[in-house]
Amino acid sequence: MSRVSNSRMRRKHINASEIREDAVLIESAKVASSKALRSSKAMGITIKIIKDRKIIEVSPDNTTSVIRTISKSKIDTSSFKKGMVLVRK
Repeated sequence: MSRVSNSRMRRKHINASEIREDAVLIESAKVASSKALRSSKAMGITIKIIKDRKIIEVSPDNTTSVIRTISKSKIDTSSFKKGMVLVRK
């Protein structure tokens, strides 16, 4: 009896150490970003964030202004074929 190997049936096994590593990276990114926000406000530096497809400037006194709206480009996927290589221009 021959065994048929189907690549779609295989799943990547994720180790517990990889999950812990991801959690540590996420937590350290949260801590670093909150420290950066706090120090920027303390030094009087404005902060720019992206929220709901808008670039927003937040001043140290917490006033906000929308700098610009990021448009969502429509991509026509009807001409795509399996295995095509997409190049960004």
